[in-house]
Amino acid sequence: MLAEIHSKGFALFRDVEVELSSGMNVITGETGSGKSLFLSMIKALTGEKPSLVKEKSELEALFVEASGEEFAVSLRILPSRMTARINGSMVTISQLKERVRSLMTIHTQGASDTLRNPKMHMRFVDLFDPSISSELKKYQALYREYLKVKSTIEKSEMNTEDIDREIEELERETQKIESVLLSEEEYEDILSEYKKLTNARDIIKIAKDIDYVVSEEGGLEDVFQILVRKLRELRMVDKEAQKFLDSVESLEEEVHSLSRDVERYADSQEIDEERLVTLEDLIADVERIKRRYGPTLDDVQEKLNAFRKRIDELRKVANYLKASDTRLKELKNEMGPLALKVKEMREASANALLKRVMENLDDLGMPNVHISFLHHDTDFTENGIDWLEFVGSVNPGTPEMPISKIASGGEISRIYLALESALGENLPISTVVFDEIESGVGARTADVVAQKLKEISKTTQLIVITHMPQIAAVADKHFKVEKQIIDGKACSSIVEIKDEMRQKEINDMFGKIPKGVKN
Repeated sequence: MLAEIHSKGFALFRDVEVELSSGMNVITGETGSGKSLFLSMIKALTGEKPSLVKEKSELEALFVEASGEEFAVSLRILPSRMTARINGSMVTISQLKERVRSLMTIHTQGASDTLRNPKMHMRFVDLFDPSISSELKKYQALYREYLKVKSTIEKSEMNTEDIDREIEELERETQKIESVLLSEEEYEDILSEYKKLTNARDIIKIAKDIDYVVSEEGGLEDVFQILVRKLRELRMVDKEAQKFLDSVESLEEEVHSLSRDVERYADSQEIDEERLVTLEDLIADVERIKRRYGPTLDDVQEKLNAFRKRIDELRKVANYLKASDTRLKELKNEMGPLALKVKEMREASANALLKRVMENLDDLGMPNVHISFLHHDTDFTENGIDWLEFVGSVNPGTPEMPISKIASGGEISRIYLALESALGENLPISTVVFDEIESGVGARTADVVAQKLKEISKTTQLIVITHMPQIAAVADKHFKVEKQIIDGKACSSIVEIKDEMRQKEINDMFGKIPKGVKN
């Protein structure tokens, strides 16, 4: 509730000191006395910059929340801008609006923020049937988890298909490395063995080459045979040639001995061709992974470790996402029946609420007004799977339209009054301001309006600017706005009036019912 208002230099008001009742407060005064300025002062507390303030002014107010906690609003208003503080701390105008408008709504001839806001319509319906709240809380608990799980899935840079694909590629690379990866020491042993096998093969090849030079046709054996034969022929001619024959025959024996020795040496070499091929393939594979992931085998091992770590991370993410997908489906299955139940309960609550509203409108002299609602299906939202909006018509035969478009400011105020009366203590706002709610009503209807206002003020603070004495007569506190000329300047003041002064004001009001009010 709005407990106190204090201001200095607010337009025509020099000083304002007002302590309001938690029940029904009325503001009265002559036309032009400054009631609209006082309303502008209240509007400023909701973040609306007053257009009539041409000089620096200050405004303070004390609010009391339902919990009993108090907070103070301070405004510094200049012609060009307005600044705000809550409990001494600077706040933006948007923050001010959010804080104050959650407690107070203003119904004027030109606007009614609460009723014109379709978001509030479904809230009214939910408040009318308190059992909706318990079901909605169950749904909202699931919905909050649903949003969290959905956000996790959406924020993931990869989906499960992409993750599975990357894991498959990494596993292929890992298998390739693991199938051939050796330590540096192991690889040195392999190279040593390969070199030994390669040397043996070379020895055998060279031995074969030597055997070819010695034994093949035209080789050394054939040459020595020819030499021996020719030297024997020479010895037949000259016995002195015997020494040459002896030398050649000795050389021939040495060549035969060399051939046998080389053959035995070659036979002594062990070579496993199959093993040699295996080693060649292994070395080729190792050199390939070294070129790709090296340059050293230690580097390759680090890369393999990185692949394994990435695979583990991806599997964890994949498992989490798969579990999240499963949980998301479970949550939808759990939310669906609850949301449908809430929707059906709202349908019944809206019908019952608007039936009572229509009865109140009839009492308030608006028998031709018809209010109904549109009920739409939606995706899962914080409030369920439906959206509800009030529509209606003021005159018979006219099409139904949104509430904000069917009625004047005074009519909107009375429609809201009918709604408030129907909601009773379930009203979601702690303070309601009405500006000339009686516009266009007769004296009898004014009695009903006063009765409805008094009934609502038992649970909700009301601030009513009025010309109707019937309304003023039932208020808990009565404030009067007056205009005076001081030092040649017009000044407005607002004071609480009691007892005889209040009775006189009410009596005067009975004699000054304004134009536009039906008798």
